Amino acid sequence: MQIGIDFGTTNSSVAHFDGTQLHPIRLDPANAENPYVLPSLLYIDRDYQVRVGTAAAEEYLARETGRRIIWERRELGTIEMIVAGGGGPIRYMHEVNVVTDIGMNGRLLQSIKTALRDPTYEGTTIFDRYYPLDELIALILAAMKASAEAQLGEPCESVVLGRPVRFSDDPAISERAEEILYRAARFAGFREITFALEPIAVAHLYHRSTPRRQQAFIFDFGGGTLDLTVAEVGGAEPPRVIATRGALVGGDDLDRRIMGALLKYFGEGTYVEDGHRPFPADYLDALHSWQTMPDLSRPEPLAQLRAYQKQSTNPRALQALETLVTQNLGFQLFREIERTKKALTPDIFARLDFEHGAITIHERFKRRDFEQLIATELATVEREIRLVLAEAGLRPEQLQVVLRTGGTSLVPAFVELLERLFGPEKVQPLEPLTSVVGGMAVVAQEGEGLRPAYRYRYELPFRNLRAASDRAYEPCLLRARMSPYTDRDYTLVNLPLLLSGLHGIRTADRDYNAKTARALRFDLLRPARVYVIYQAKANYLPEWLHDFRLEPNATVEIDTAGGRMPFVVYSKEFPAGPVILGGAQARGYSGLVFMNYLVAVRPE
Repeated sequence: MQIGIDFGTTNSSVAHFDGTQLHPIRLDPANAENPYVLPSLLYIDRDYQVRVGTAAAEEYLARETGRRIIWERRELGTIEMIVAGGGGPIRYMHEVNVVTDIGMNGRLLQSIKTALRDPTYEGTTIFDRYYPLDELIALILAAMKASAEAQLGEPCESVVLGRPVRFSDDPAISERAEEILYRAARFAGFREITFALEPIAVAHLYHRSTPRRQQAFIFDFGGGTLDLTVAEVGGAEPPRVIATRGALVGGDDLDRRIMGALLKYFGEGTYVEDGHRPFPADYLDALHSWQTMPDLSRPEPLAQLRAYQKQSTNPRALQALETLVTQNLGFQLFREIERTKKALTPDIFARLDFEHGAITIHERFKRRDFEQLIATELATVEREIRLVLAEAGLRPEQLQVVLRTGGTSLVPAFVELLERLFGPEKVQPLEPLTSVVGGMAVVAQEGEGLRPAYRYRYELPFRNLRAASDRAYEPCLLRARMSPYTDRDYTLVNLPLLLSGLHGIRTADRDYNAKTARALRFDLLRPARVYVIYQAKANYLPEWLHDFRLEPNATVEIDTAGGRMPFVVYSKEFPAGPVILGGAQARGYSGLVFMNYLVAVRPE
């Protein structure tokens, strides 16, 4: 059965369309506002148990909020790193230690979708386990898939995934982001994965309900992005997109504006060092996200903060800041900020009250004041609307209907902006949190999802796998925490995104001392880059690896009975046809290589 999924920055949803009726899926019974919407939250505890949605937030608030953060430096040991290349080895000793909050019961992750914008973000370590970004997203998608199957009564292996018009201003980053999302869907158990741009899915949903052909403007404003589309919809012909555009602005930015108005409670405007200089801005910058607040409770910044308290013009504000960052109150404060923002939609003013220890906040926000705080975002949105209209070659009066959706589209200032530009009679609200997923479900039923060009990379790219020894070698799908060998009970604990989700070869570790130049052979079905994941303790590489290139910043770790062993990654492009790899200790090798290499293949 085919379903549509809207994986959002703030909320996610699932629906199935049977050709006549739309079936939204109940995802979060604990969500009093809307059980068909799943807050895009993950909480992973010390036993690696996973909770999603409202349950994740409640668990975090119950177990983490208000407790004191206790930082402790832990020495994990020293690893000798030897990176081998054609010109000889480079040796260095790597001291492994970590400063960790030893009182933490679990970790909460929010707005995971925004990590797709960051080309440097690969994943995160939670306690002793590393989670690549695609695996984190897969945890949410798998939970949504399970709910859909339970309610629809059959397997759901085909999905249309929504995606913003752009994840980033850089097309390469947007392509990378979509491919990570594709891998996450594969890890979640989907077999047929296609995509639809979120505002275009809305066009498909509205298209089915209007018999008359219309020029429509679609305004999709969520927690992380704004997507704008001009399309022809309705009538007998299929929807036709005229222009589409995305902007990296969303509801999270509005929350940060409100937080900015609260900085006066935490040291903004304070002078320190006997009034000689302003309180450092980097302390205040860390408060614009609840995830970065605990960094100020680390030993060095906390010691400096306490020193500032003794010689400041507002010691109470700096004491409030210490309470905020040392007692893990950031998430709770931002929930109150979001509640206040939502209250300013039906009401012209809202109170924000937050008390805890040295923190005493009592603010009365007027809607007019809030609109002044978000003046930059209002200007950005108006500019983007005018740009997409220019790309479409249309004036506002030529549009017949304006469809607004997404949680942030409810903010009155943006409703008024649309009504001013297009006329109030044209602006039609859609269900803000589920209309996008309804469109995804329609696209899924119509078979109109876009198949990504890179999907061939995730089909088995080789055949005729043969090893020189009589030990077992077998194809595998590379994932964090898999067993990398056929004859050892070891675990792949650190896997870079470069290799995650690729087809590879589980080798026999007991062949680590193979000296033959023809240890492993397979036939590529198309040109591909072959990766060899080789133990880092070699002084010199075997000769057959000399023309492979070193992949920078690609480190793999395998957990063994003797501890975690580091591996480095080498790669080489091959044409379709046979590939022959030598043994780990073939001619030219020297050093300590006591574990066999692994193989990954990425079709080009």
